[in-house]
Amino acid sequence: MTVSGRRGTGFGFVGRGSELRTLLDAVRTGPAVVFIEGEPGIGKSRLVGEAALRLQGDKILVLRGSCLPLREPLPFEPVIEALRDGATRISPDMQLSPAVTILVRYLPELVERLPGPANDETVGPVVGGVQHRMMRAVHEVVTAIGPLVLVVEDVHWADEATRELLLLLASNPPQEMRLVITYRAQDLSAGTGVLGPPYRRPVGVGGADIRLRPLNEPQVRELAVSSLGRSAGSALGQQLYDRSGGLPLAVEEDLLALCDHLEHPNADAMTALKDVGIPRSVEESVKGRVRGLNTEAMAVVQAAAVLAVPASEELLAALARLDEDETEAGLTAALEASVLEETSTGQYGFRHVLARQAVYEGILGPARRRLHRRAAELLTARVPPALVQIAYHTRQQGDVQAWIPRAQAAAEHAVEIGDDGITTELLQQLLAEPSLPPDLRNHFALALARIAASRIDSSATVSVLRRIVTDPGLPATTRGEVRLGLASALGSHTMGPEVEREMERAVDELADRPELAAVAMARRGMGTSATPIAQEIAWMDRALNAVARTSDLVVEATVLASRITLLETLGDPSARELLIQLSQMDGDRAVQQQIARGLHNAADQAFWHGDDMRARSLLDEAEVVACRTHSQHWEHSCRVIRMNLDFASGNWSGLDQRLDAFALQAKSDESYFSVESLLVRALLEIARGQWGQARERLDALAEFTHQAYPPWEMVRAAAIGRLDLAEGRTKSAWNALQPALDLLRHKGVWGWTTDLIPTAVQAALACDNPDEAHRLIEQVTRGIDGAEAPGVAAELQWARGLVLAPADPHTALEYLEQARTRLQALGRVHRAALITEHVGSTMSTDDPHNPGRAARYFHEATDTYRKLGATADEARCSQTLREIGQQRPVPRGRHSYGDELSPREQQVANLLATGATNQSIAQALSLSVRTVEHHVAKTLKKLHATRSSIRASL
Repeated sequence: MTVSGRRGTGFGFVGRGSELRTLLDAVRTGPAVVFIEGEPGIGKSRLVGEAALRLQGDKILVLRGSCLPLREPLPFEPVIEALRDGATRISPDMQLSPAVTILVRYLPELVERLPGPANDETVGPVVGGVQHRMMRAVHEVVTAIGPLVLVVEDVHWADEATRELLLLLASNPPQEMRLVITYRAQDLSAGTGVLGPPYRRPVGVGGADIRLRPLNEPQVRELAVSSLGRSAGSALGQQLYDRSGGLPLAVEEDLLALCDHLEHPNADAMTALKDVGIPRSVEESVKGRVRGLNTEAMAVVQAAAVLAVPASEELLAALARLDEDETEAGLTAALEASVLEETSTGQYGFRHVLARQAVYEGILGPARRRLHRRAAELLTARVPPALVQIAYHTRQQGDVQAWIPRAQAAAEHAVEIGDDGITTELLQQLLAEPSLPPDLRNHFALALARIAASRIDSSATVSVLRRIVTDPGLPATTRGEVRLGLASALGSHTMGPEVEREMERAVDELADRPELAAVAMARRGMGTSATPIAQEIAWMDRALNAVARTSDLVVEATVLASRITLLETLGDPSARELLIQLSQMDGDRAVQQQIARGLHNAADQAFWHGDDMRARSLLDEAEVVACRTHSQHWEHSCRVIRMNLDFASGNWSGLDQRLDAFALQAKSDESYFSVESLLVRALLEIARGQWGQARERLDALAEFTHQAYPPWEMVRAAAIGRLDLAEGRTKSAWNALQPALDLLRHKGVWGWTTDLIPTAVQAALACDNPDEAHRLIEQVTRGIDGAEAPGVAAELQWARGLVLAPADPHTALEYLEQARTRLQALGRVHRAALITEHVGSTMSTDDPHNPGRAARYFHEATDTYRKLGATADEARCSQTLREIGQQRPVPRGRHSYGDELSPREQQVANLLATGATNQSIAQALSLSVRTVEHHVAKTLKKLHATRSSIRASL
């Protein structure tokens, strides 16, 4: 078999028809979010490129950007890269808001669309929390561009800021934006989703999840035919398939190499394939293509391989030591041979990482080291110098002693601009170097320990610090400070006995550093663990005595923030004055981070005590400081508190999407973000009647919440108790509440009892144990005496009304009305509606001959539940109205739903999708099982679904 002519310049689009249709269907209408996953060389970029070609006729702009494995600390680089072309497409009549001015430094094309001139501040360096302003600005620009497919490739290499931006765009996409994300699952960090937290598309957002798999043998043969022509028969196709395993990249590399061989007269494809070598990897295929390049092209390709990231023609020329004409000729040859490609305007690199690696490994050691040395020199001469890349090139020379100071310089620069991600990565590399001198090892360990607490995902850092503190050669004081950083990192992401043990050990090891020992003591005595509050107060007293002997402003701020946390936990009004004192402290980023921590912790305790208005006010302040200091942990944790406040205030619209955005992978279930999001989701599920899911979720959290943070256990236990009561299991409800009540008595912080005490009182009364209910009320009354706990005080009135209702409904109504009024004033909509329902029930007992009086309260509660989407609560209240003959009349001319689901059938469908049984649906919707069976049959028939497939039908 012989072939002739120019081949290999393009390959047919083979074996991806269904994936292309799926992608096009998903992005032809917005908003949409599409994920494309696959191994290196599987064809993700080709699929996106084919879709882009077909979308040209739809007048939908396609913008593409790529994440890089070796990046400088530039915020949102791949998205900014993509938007450079799109910014010019904004309508001349469109005027952007001043908030977009912050992007002018990176997208100067926006200047003409702004209401006023950019100033030095807005185009200056972007640091810290400014990134969140940039996120909002990017969102506005994307919205202004109009119909748009935004493609971000290789997101497995994305930095945290870019992931956060993509999560924002995916969770709240502009109406005409379609977001396409490509990534390699195997290159994601263990237990981490492509966007960090697990992602679920919001209601109204389309999309698809596409996973590309290797080609089969017929498809490989078709690919060969597209390159070599019909003469590429089945035998060659089978050989190509055997060699490649169906990986498109490997097949294409073989075909490119074959084309070079087949340029010779009378060449035979099968013979040529044998000449290439069997088996031959992608690496060998790339080398075969590179070998055909001339001297200038080889120099350019090797320069590109050493640089590792796309580079300009000028940089490639300087590294390859070629003049302008030689560089142009060499670069042209490399592009024609498909060894290199223009990744973006004026930037050149490899089509894929495997190709770069193949070329790089083919460069002999002396030449490779020379090129790295030259690259470091060229990058050092640039203004500003690319410090991360300089460190990389120095390390690749094999000169560890020269690499260490350059890596240190890169880390220090990253600290200056607030990029803790790059800092952490470099410090971990330094600490992994066996030859690192002890003094530098101590220095870098301390540096890593000091930033660990502010990181969102510090699992890798925690592992490094755990290893360091076991080093017997580490000085005791240094070990103590590193251990303090370890404990702080643990305490910022999880809680429990380990944090307490590490803090206490740090106190002992820091005996010669009383100011740092004071920090450890204060962190140990913040009042937020399961330790009895008296012991934590004692720790704080020790810290205050120790800190009195220091003038270190950071230490003072740290201890003060911890003391404020303790006082806020106790509901002590004196915390407010100290919080003002902390907020007014001047200092560097470290001091400001402690201000953010103090404000955040005060907001958190205000929420748990029911003072939601103050919690929101403190959160506003905390978020400003956290953004300014790039304190990632406090920024994210502030959002979690807002999520709790959203549930409490009845702001449930879109809450599911916000929960998805903050939920973390199972590996991080012991994080603030994950646990609290799971608790809030369980509360939503209970209100909606998704009781099986809620119970499973709450049971999974039991061990951790009990050991970690007492308020979580209060919420979890109260939720389990309410589930048991709703299902008529009164004894189980009472038993389920006992561990939380024991923890509460052990701890001694009664301001955390919101929801727990009313539920416990109901369970005690249901078990015919009014004495226990009275005892609980007395304990809480004494426990919050003199404390600021408005939510607990309101629910205490609720509990009193519940206890009095059987014997003295008239007095009980007074207490219930007081509780209802207070919770309404606090903005706790769902809780107030529950009390409103109890008012109606108590009125029915007090005045059974006047059901209309009670019905007014039941209707009010029902309306609130309906607005919230609290399906189970609404159904229960509606059932009570039916029982007392006060349900609202059905309007004449009732709507016929035909093949559409009625509201009740939609409720049934939603519960079926969670795996609920007919019995559980009946309990949740306060219906008979027979009625539910009727609804289930009609629902499944209308949806043409079975119980097992109904989820996909909704």
